[in-house]
Amino acid sequence: MLLALTWGSLGRHYIAMFESTQNVMLKPTETWREALLDTRVMDLFFTVHRKIREDSDMAQDSLQCLAQLASMHGPIFPDESAQVSYLAHLVEGLLGMINGIEIEDSEAVGISNIISNLISTFPRAILTALPSELFTSFINCLTLLTCSFGRSAALEEVLDKDDMIYMEAYDKLLESWLTLVQDDEHFPRGCFVQPSVQVFNSYIQCHLAAPDGTRNLTANGVASHEEDEINELQEDDRELFSDQLASIGMLGRIAANHCIPLLTSLLEDRVTRLHGQLQRTQQHLMNSSNPGSVDRKVLDDLYEDIHWLILVSGYLLADDPQGETPLIPAEVMEYSINHSTEVDINTTLQILGSPGEKASSIPGCNRTDSVIRLLSAVLRTSEVESRATRASLTELLSPQMGKDIVWFLRRWAKTYLLVDEKLYEQISIPLSMAFGVDTEGAQWIVGYLLEKVINNLSVWSSEPELANDTVELLVCLVEKRERANIVVQCENWWNLAKQFASRSPPLDLLSSSVQRSLMKALVLGGFAHMDSDTKQQYWTEVLHPLQQRFLNLINQENFPQICQEESVKREIVATLEALCGIAEATQIDNVAALFSFLMDFLSSCIGLMEVYRNTPETVNLIIEVFVEVAHKQICYLGESKSMKLYEACLTLLQVYSKNNLGRKRADVAAEEDQYQDLLLIMELLTNLLSKEFIDFSDTDEVFREQGSGAAGRSVSAADVVLFGVNIILPLMSQDLLKFPSLCNQYYKLITFICEIFPEKIPQLPEELFKSLMYSLELGMTSMSSEVSQLCLEALSPLAEQCAKTQEKDTPLFIATRHFLKLVFDMLVLQKHNTEITVAAGEALYTLVCLHQAEYKELVESLLATQRDAVIYQRLADAFNKLTASSTPPSMDRKQKVDFLKSLEEFVSNVETSNTPLKGTILIYSGCHRPSSKFEAMSDSDDDVPQLSAATLAALHEFYTEERDGLVQSTAPVDKYSVGAVEEDWRMSQFWYSDETATRLVEEVIQEAGKGGRIACLSAPSVYQKLKQGVVEGSDGVSAVVLEYDRRFDTYGQEFIFYDYNEPLALPEDLAQQSFDIVLADPPYLSEECLTKVAQTVKYLAKGKVLLCTGAIMEEHAEKLMGLKICSFLPKHNKNLANEFRCFTNYPSNLLS
Repeated sequence: MLLALTWGSLGRHYIAMFESTQNVMLKPTETWREALLDTRVMDLFFTVHRKIREDSDMAQDSLQCLAQLASMHGPIFPDESAQVSYLAHLVEGLLGMINGIEIEDSEAVGISNIISNLISTFPRAILTALPSELFTSFINCLTLLTCSFGRSAALEEVLDKDDMIYMEAYDKLLESWLTLVQDDEHFPRGCFVQPSVQVFNSYIQCHLAAPDGTRNLTANGVASHEEDEINELQEDDRELFSDQLASIGMLGRIAANHCIPLLTSLLEDRVTRLHGQLQRTQQHLMNSSNPGSVDRKVLDDLYEDIHWLILVSGYLLADDPQGETPLIPAEVMEYSINHSTEVDINTTLQILGSPGEKASSIPGCNRTDSVIRLLSAVLRTSEVESRATRASLTELLSPQMGKDIVWFLRRWAKTYLLVDEKLYEQISIPLSMAFGVDTEGAQWIVGYLLEKVINNLSVWSSEPELANDTVELLVCLVEKRERANIVVQCENWWNLAKQFASRSPPLDLLSSSVQRSLMKALVLGGFAHMDSDTKQQYWTEVLHPLQQRFLNLINQENFPQICQEESVKREIVATLEALCGIAEATQIDNVAALFSFLMDFLSSCIGLMEVYRNTPETVNLIIEVFVEVAHKQICYLGESKSMKLYEACLTLLQVYSKNNLGRKRADVAAEEDQYQDLLLIMELLTNLLSKEFIDFSDTDEVFREQGSGAAGRSVSAADVVLFGVNIILPLMSQDLLKFPSLCNQYYKLITFICEIFPEKIPQLPEELFKSLMYSLELGMTSMSSEVSQLCLEALSPLAEQCAKTQEKDTPLFIATRHFLKLVFDMLVLQKHNTEITVAAGEALYTLVCLHQAEYKELVESLLATQRDAVIYQRLADAFNKLTASSTPPSMDRKQKVDFLKSLEEFVSNVETSNTPLKGTILIYSGCHRPSSKFEAMSDSDDDVPQLSAATLAALHEFYTEERDGLVQSTAPVDKYSVGAVEEDWRMSQFWYSDETATRLVEEVIQEAGKGGRIACLSAPSVYQKLKQGVVEGSDGVSAVVLEYDRRFDTYGQEFIFYDYNEPLALPEDLAQQSFDIVLADPPYLSEECLTKVAQTVKYLAKGKVLLCTGAIMEEHAEKLMGLKICSFLPKHNKNLANEFRCFTNYPSNLLS
């Protein structure tokens, strides 16, 4: 039942989805309409679940079936009314199942999947067409479930459970809410407000300490004291719970009238209590001689409350879109506009500008804008923290709270500070007057935020994460020119710049990554609006000391002798980090100045590569400088400047190669150092290559190139990159490719080159060409599916390049012929990740166009291995359909699309029909005899797409024959008559013709001699002919039959069960080398099968071996058992497509 619903109507693109998630959408065809739209079917599934719900394993299966039914869509529905009717019955069944029961733990995820599928699958018009009472009941149920699962998820956290099933279910329901409320315009106005209030309140309650909340309370209300230990092991909450917070923030916007004032009230209350607790603690410390006697429990609870309140506030008030202009959320803007008539602007600005005072102490505080007041509550938190540091109470503060404050302020400033009114149809007057361009409020808050940054860097320099978040806030203040113009007018900014340039404490104690970001901010600020004299003064104070200090150091005569001193190395590292920060500050309007400044350093950095060649961390940082310059600046550079950068990068690579080629890595740490280096070099080459398709340079307007020094020079980025690859390729060992990130970067680079510059590949030096081709083959066959896909994507442009030039027998042409077989085998003979099927199909098509004759040979060779004529014809028809065009395959796009569609059907049928090709070269149908390769794959083989009509017919035929075979299982009267036990093609059984069986019996009798012993291994028809006694001499020998088919156990002790997968699993009384001759007919034409059969043969035979198998196995027969082919051609009762031959290790008179 589960299999039918999960897979019965899925295409391959759905299977790819299933490999990454169990939540697959069901899209049956209209032929299923009568069955699946019958309400009794759905009722049956709900009834089944109610019966088995206490069995956790069965309950999960039944819920997965219901989740599939909840995702049903597509042509099965004739019209919208059918969808509405189906959905209504589904919702009624779901509500009936949930109401009145206590949900088991094992049901939580399944129920959430049903709801998630229902909401994400059915169009909004269908949801709103439900009867209003039913829709309301569904939303109420969803609300209660969400709150309940949220409380259970919080309890799981307290108990530190490994299996967070309620957390998973809660996440799924919150995603469902997000889907609903983002489309709330389709639903009745306000229908989600009350549910949003309930879910929001529940979330806040679960994250606040008692008595207001339930955080850290177990089911019996007892507080847990393990929070600190647990939190130390977790990543930052704002990352770990980002999806939850996004959903809760969105629900908070829907119910902004309730949620924004609630957050403000709770945060103001906690900050007031924190201020009072810090004052009491300060008094206690002044009166106590034991500083360790402070009880931090109250403080820790307050910090944790503030932590969650600030996170939720940040996600409610603002989004953080990547690469887009952040806008004030429409719901927040509407809320502020709707209440603007009740707002006193002056009071609002007074509260905003008075973070040192409680908002409630300011007259008229109730007539303030709630959005601004929530910001003011965070600023109040910041002010309490700052005052505590000034009072030497830093040890009592929470670095986490400090991180939350600057994170919130950065997120808020990106969206609200200097709000651009042109981006909004309507603007809130309070927000505009408080944070708009040219307002006193904006200028004040920029100054306040800058002061906050400086204070944090002074106090929290030993907290890397807090310092980093603080500098990110500073970058936010200066990355937009309008904000930077205000920042540079502040005296604090200039003081900060001077302090950093002089490497004065405590800024010199900041981590290297923080110093890099700080330099980025200072450089961005330098391009704010200033008069020329002021700007020159600024650069003199910020960049000149850096340059001067660096040159003075490296130009000392004794620099080679002092370079390893710690103080010198610190200065070098600080300079390199600063250069990275300068490069990161690149924008289109400052690139010219920054490039000129940085180029003066790059040549010196190459010299440092020699000096510090035995200091891996310094070498790594030098390469990173080049990576950042190329990444940020190459797309803006004109030709002459690009050439300078190319030359510098090539010189860098040459020096690195010289210092590392042939160098032995003594330990794992050294190998990891080289891994880091090569990863950066790959990134550098990729950045340089991007110049060829992302070029924003404008020689006339940006750089005003002078002279004609670059005239006539046409070295492309591709030339540089290929040269670079040639330099570093000898350093790329297979051990290094075991590092996933390095491996992926390497293959991304190769694919990049092949896709953009396929014409360059045939021109490569011979060794480099061979290395690249080997890399592609290695990536396809031995690396991850992601790497395999990259290699396949590289093949298509290479084949197209060969087709374009029409040059035969070139190295590239020959290589693509080899890749044709690899891709063919991958798609047809091997199990592969369905995600790479499209890339493999495109590669196969282009390769088929290029090598049509070779493709035909591959197909014919594969068909020749098929032993059954019916299956042979089916496969031949399938291959014919794959290329069933009236014209030969060409690079025509339409033909390619048609081929890919046919390929999808072909591969699906191969994988789901009774003709499995995967894992072995043998093509057989419905075989009961297990192959070890198939057994090894079975546990993870979810690859079961839709069955075609032809496949269903074959399956029906299989079951019919199986059923009939069971009915006709009685032993025949003449049990030794060939055919008395009917051959079963499902077990790869094909009886010899009477003439062949007789000839083979004559051979084994002659070679065994009178009184000899004969073993018939997987050759029952030969054994039967021998036991009939019609061949002269048969009564003078003894024989046994080793066979998988237990129908032959009618032969008593002469029958020995045999499974080639266990070649030596033989009876103990079967003595080794006890047979004068062994006649073997392996069931499958595969090297694997013959190898295992050979083990059995060697165990049984005294010496003589007669093998009957396909002619294509000649090479393996000789290699494994030293057998030579005979001239005799064995025949079968049913003609097989394959040529069969006999092989012996002795001179044969009868068979030669």
